[in-house]
Amino acid sequence: MKKLTMAPPMVVPDKALIASVIFNVPPQGKASIGQADSVSLDLLQREIINRLDKPVLLSVYPHRVGRRSCVAVHLADAQEKTLDILITVTGNTLWPNEAEFGASLRWNICVPDATDLLWVLKEIDRVTGGVVCN
Repeated sequence: MKKLTMAPPMVVPDKALIASVIFNVPPQGKASIGQADSVSLDLLQREIINRLDKPVLLSVYPHRVGRRSCVAVHLADAQEKTLDILITVTGNTLWPNEAEFGASLRWNICVPDATDLLWVLKEIDRVTGGVVCN
């Protein structure tokens, strides 16, 4: 079995990060996330936990929307409850807000680059219990 292992990022003050990224990932170092993005990520993880029961099947479908690289994330639990998240590389950061969590059929997350996309995906994997399907 293969598993993508990445230690949880440490939370640092926002000013300690490069302003244009979510996660700071130095070579051979521990990843970090700013406080504001950490709050948004925690909210995302709580909303996932509130909607789905473990174990959760995590399916990931890489694709493009226009010229933007994306991953469509489909989450499903044993009771057939589902949740869809689209993570798009846009060059900036945009998290779902409270209204989107309550009303949207699919949550949209914009990330600055592919590194942030992988880290957000890993944090979704971490909260869903790590059962991965392609």
